[in-house]
Amino acid sequence: MQRFLKQLTPFIILGIVLIALAFGMILLAYLFLFGAILGGILYLIRWIQLRFFPSKTRDKAAQKKGRIIDSNDWKKL
Repeated sequence: MQRFLKQLTPFIILGIVLIALAFGMILLAYLFLFGAILGGILYLIRWIQLRFFPSKTRDKAAQKKGRIIDSNDWKKL
């Protein structure tokens, strides 16, 4: 009986590892699925918000035109 259990132990461990791996992959697939659903819902909410309530700061930024001087070299001229 002792010899039989010694020969059977690697197969039991292998079976447990395979079950844990399969369970982990299923869990990961569900996490990806729910993440994609949540991301799609948040994207849809933001799209609707921008569509029906446009941002006022974006309009002000579009109206500003002209040069941007990025250094103090113009004072030397």
